[in-house]
Amino acid sequence: MDAGKMDWCPKSDEEMYAVVKQSLKALKILNNDLKLREQALFFKALGDETRLRIIGILRVQESCLCELAAGLGIPSSTLTHHLQILERGRVIQSRKEKKYTLFSLVSQQELDHYLTEAGELMK
Repeated sequence: MDAGKMDWCPKSDEEMYAVVKQSLKALKILNNDLKLREQALFFKALGDETRLRIIGILRVQESCLCELAAGLGIPSSTLTHHLQILERGRVIQSRKEKKYTLFSLVSQQELDHYLTEAGELMK
C-alpha cells in the first residue's frame, strides 16, 4: 500500500448531513416531494421489459386487457399489475368502451414533457 494513501473511513453523521444538503442544491427535484414521487413512478414504469413491450404495442394501437394478454402471452393478473404501474407513472391512460377498458399511451406531448423533466434531473 502507498505510504501517502490513507485507508477509507466512513463519514460522520455531521459530514453526511452536509453531503445531503449539497445534494439538495445539486438536484433541485429533491426539494419537491410531489415532483420527486412523480419522477420515481415514471422511471419505475419504464424500468421493466414487459412494460416496455406494452408501451410498444400501445404506440401502434390502443388495446384492451385481453388483447394485450394474448399478444404478450402473459396472464391477465400479471398484466394488470404492469398496467397499474404504467398508469401510476403517467405513461398510459385508460378509458371505458362498453364492457372493455381500453389502454393507450398518454399524449406524445405529455410523454415528451416527462422525458424533458427527466433530462433536467441530470443537469
